[in-house]
Order: sequence, then structure tokens, then C-alpha cells
Amino acid sequence: MSYDDIVNNIHIKNIENILLSIGERVEGNLICDVTPNCYIINENIDKIRNLQHLVKNKKYICEIGVNACHSLILMLLINPFAEYLLFDLNFHRYTDPCINYIKQAFPQTKITAIYGNSIETVTKYSNENNTIFDFVHIDGGHTHDVFSNDYENVKKMSNNDSLIAFDDYDYPDIFNFINEKVNQLEIIDAKDDNIIKNKHQFIYSYNKK
Repeated sequence: MSYDDIVNNIHIKNIENILLSIGERVEGNLICDVTPNCYIINENIDKIRNLQHLVKNKKYICEIGVNACHSLILMLLINPFAEYLLFDLNFHRYTDPCINYIKQAFPQTKITAIYGNSIETVTKYSNENNTIFDFVHIDGGHTHDVFSNDYENVKKMSNNDSLIAFDDYDYPDIFNFINEKVNQLEIIDAKDDNIIKNKHQFIYSYNKK
């Protein structure tokens, strides 16, 4: 999708209106930062294109860290036929209204949202369910205890064919953590000519022996 396609998309516009009506500062995402019409699309265009490529033809998709649903919309526009499992802290007042809008806008898509700290919620889900996800987008908390826990739980929810996009790879703690896992051969850098390498996102599969 081009810059204009994204900015003018009806769902992006409707989410923008929800955010404006609530009036809370918007946490940075793939499309905007601080305010819902402060667009940062151009600097995130590689991540956006990767995300939309990776969800094609997938059946089970998981996202940790939903925020205002911008990345979720970008995935749904490409693949509204998958089942989506969402985890979010639900810290922001706008998250639940945005997710409810998405559920109404895509009524044929199975979308399940689980709120709470992912250290508890994702752990509980991974321990109690056997679902294997084709694609997982990890974009949750940035402290080591949270993102390392998300990493380990997603490993239990994946197989060797699952692809994972770990966001904020440019954060030093995440960068060092991911590179250590690569060096230990726990994960394998995804080999796909359509993936655009960038410093903000690392895409991999788990190396399960």
C-alpha cells in the first residue's frame, strides 16, 4: 500500500476519529505518533510492507501489543480470512474502543482480544492451548522481563514454519537479545526475497530440533 492508500483508508480514518474523540496522547505506531494525524508512514514503510507480505495466506495470526489497531488494520486489509488472537495491556483508554470498531468493521473475521500484562496472559494462553500460529507480530513491552517472556511463549506457540516479526529491533536491549538468540542458533533469520531488511524489525523462525 502507498502512503496515500493508507492515509485515505476508511478504517484508518475511522480509527483516527476515535482517537481524536478520546483525546489521549497516541503511543507511536506504524502510522502515527503523539496525535492520530501526525503521520510517520514513510519512515515505517519497510515494516508496513513486510507485515502485509507476511500475513498473506496465513490462517492463524497472533499480535502482542495492539495499541490503537493500526498494524492490525494493515494486516486485515491483506488477510481478513485468518483468525486473529490479540494480546494487549489495555493501558490506553483508546485501545478497547479501537478493537471494538475493528470487530464491527470486519464481522466475518474471528478476532479474539485478551487484555492484561503479557507476562501473565500470553504465558497462560501458551500453557493451556495447543494452537500453532503461522505468523506472530511481537510489539509489546520493551523491558527485558516482558519481551523475553513474549519470546519464550511465542516459541511454544510456533513451529519451524511459523514466522515471527519482532518489532523495535533498534532498541539496544532487544537488539542484543535477538542477536544472542541468533548466535545460539535458537532462531533463524527469515529467508525471503520479499522481506525488506531494516533496522527496526527482525523477522525470524524458531530453530526447533
